[in-house]
Amino acid sequence: MTRTLRLLSLAVALLLGGRALAQGVDTSPPTFLAQPVVSLNTNPAAPLTVRLQVTSNEPVVVEVYVREATRIFRFLATPQFAATQDLPLAGFRPNRTHRITVAIRDAAGNRTFWPLGFVVTTPALPANFPPLRVATSSPTQMEPGVTLTALRWSSPTLSGVGTYCVYLDATGQVVWLYETALGLRDAIRLRNGNLLIHANNRLAQEVDLFGNIVTQWWAARISSVGAPAGAILVDCDSFHHELHELPGTETANFIALSTEKRTYTNYPTSETDTTQTAPTADVIGDVVVEFKRDGTLVREFKVLDVLDPYRLCYGSLASIYNQLYGGVVTFDWSHGNAAILDENDDSWVLSLRHQDAVVKVRRSDHSIAWIHGPHERWGAAWQQYLLTPVGFPFEWNYHQHSPDMSAGGMLTMFDNGNYRTIPPVPAPPTDQWYSRAVRFQVDPVAMTTTQVLDWRDSTPFFSGQFGDVDPLPLTGNFLVVDGAKQITGLNKSYSRVVEVRDAAPGQQTVFEVIVNDPNEPAPNPYNWNLYRAERYRGIYPF
Repeated sequence: MTRTLRLLSLAVALLLGGRALAQGVDTSPPTFLAQPVVSLNTNPAAPLTVRLQVTSNEPVVVEVYVREATRIFRFLATPQFAATQDLPLAGFRPNRTHRITVAIRDAAGNRTFWPLGFVVTTPALPANFPPLRVATSSPTQMEPGVTLTALRWSSPTLSGVGTYCVYLDATGQVVWLYETALGLRDAIRLRNGNLLIHANNRLAQEVDLFGNIVTQWWAARISSVGAPAGAILVDCDSFHHELHELPGTETANFIALSTEKRTYTNYPTSETDTTQTAPTADVIGDVVVEFKRDGTLVREFKVLDVLDPYRLCYGSLASIYNQLYGGVVTFDWSHGNAAILDENDDSWVLSLRHQDAVVKVRRSDHSIAWIHGPHERWGAAWQQYLLTPVGFPFEWNYHQHSPDMSAGGMLTMFDNGNYRTIPPVPAPPTDQWYSRAVRFQVDPVAMTTTQVLDWRDSTPFFSGQFGDVDPLPLTGNFLVVDGAKQITGLNKSYSRVVEVRDAAPGQQTVFEVIVNDPNEPAPNPYNWNLYRAERYRGIYPF
């Protein structure tokens, strides 16, 4: 460079620097006030979490760079600027040595790296952790991100239950773990990055990445006896199956399914012969509740107010809520297993397993918009709400789970397929029952439904409990949970998570993880069941 060009460059630099100073632009990098502290989590419930503590001279966000034997990755540990940070780091595989580099960045974008790295070796998975077999993994064809699911164990021969909530990466490897002695159902990620967990039929929990229980809610209308110390009491009978976080624009923070008990006279005692009756019966109906973080009940909708309590399908006389209601015999008439908010038209979409129906209800006045399911046994008052099937092939949903409603009227669900008929028609033999992922196009004006997608895998399968299907937004793939596959000849079941690239003729499986592979030489003594699975862009929500 000539002397003239050097002088010109210097003049430009001085001019720009002067303008930056004149405009108050911050060009000074932040500084560490002490060496960062990196340590393994002390809470054994989340053994793969690493703790990072940072102090700086000004508010910063923390950037983390990680290298291990087979991968390199980076992430923000928090989106919030602060001078003191105490952060959970997640994304580490078990039984690996990880080399960590830490940087801080201020609001002006100035960045400072701590000059020395840190080495952390994560522990191995717990001894009772289920064998996971990754049958397929094609990350370039998969929806980006991590898969959150809850691996629940029980045994037909051994005592105890428990759950491992895990994040799996695109290769099916565990990259975060939370262990609890509770037999959980659902676990989802909240907008703050913590998990919202359905713990049992009275208890919901919020758990952070350190494995700490942050908040607990107790369904207290029947009784507050048994509520954990400090739990927030909610005025409803129960929580069951799953909870969801509502959009930030809503008054309530959460939506959940609860229950109520009503007594009816001359109630059928047979699902196939409804002329057989008892003078009275205690019937359990589902209740949709929306509540705030502080436990305040904002909305409540009782399904028995709008549907026929005398309509019985297979399973409607089950008695799973006897203990909850003081030991009296009850009938699980509807067995709701999902309640979601459809923001497109301000309605609830409800999955009622023992009615073999998905029902849309308007939030404004609790009126029925439509009923999706077999038409048998619906009385005259409900005929106007039944969707008419259009096109071929078409099959109704039976004992379904996990409805998803898109803006275009696409209704996706896991069709468990129990019984595959409505009484009094006798159910076919159980070896003729089958499950599937299915999608319907609903036209609420014409009141029609058209089957547009059906996935049953290359080998037919049946999962009589649990199950999930999630349409994935970027790829158009579908994430399917087959949560209770029976092992032939054994009184036990196992599960799998599958991602399907195109759930139509010629569909392609791009991800499949089997939980407790039955082909293991020594079969695991436990049932391993999954209720749901969610795909997120990352463990952190930012």
